[in-house]
Amino acid sequence: MRGAVSAAQNAANQAGTAAGQYTQTAGDIGANLIPFETRQLFNPQGMSQRDIGAQLTAAMAGAGGATSALTGAAEAEAGRTRNPVGFSSALDSAARQAGRTVAGVGEKVAANNANVKLEQQKEAAQMLGGLYGSSSRAGVGEGEVQGQDIRDMIAAGQTGWLQNLEGILGAVRGAGTKNWTV
Repeated sequence: MRGAVSAAQNAANQAGTAAGQYTQTAGDIGANLIPFETRQLFNPQGMSQRDIGAQLTAAMAGAGGATSALTGAAEAEAGRTRNPVGFSSALDSAARQAGRTVAGVGEKVAANNANVKLEQQKEAAQMLGGLYGSSSRAGVGEGEVQGQDIRDMIAAGQTGWLQNLEGILGAVRGAGTKNWTV
């Protein structure tokens, strides 16, 4: 009997220790992860300025290069033909097209950045929800384990020759007080 009580007490203590360790670990992780994910939820960072600049530069380099090449060719032709006015409408059209291209690239990069921010918010919300659920389930689960261990300890303490004798005496006393009329 004492062995069963001792084993149940040890199991309850171990469950309590495990619950405390899980709680401490979760607290340590949460102290860093929860503030980060909360910032991502309410103020997502999106792409870095370096990444945005690289995308804009790469896209605008093509537009600028094409406009420069056309301008150089027009100036060379104007110098050969001594007619600089003949190419002005073509140059104006190239400049407008380059402007539209640059504006479109800027819009596309801004839209991509907005999508990245939305995805970061979604991931942060999922992470925070998952952390809450895991923490709640772990705490409840360890509490249930410890509670069952305590119930087992109490049940183990209720067995043995003395408890059995008390049960027999109680049954005999109960039998003596009953009305046995038929």
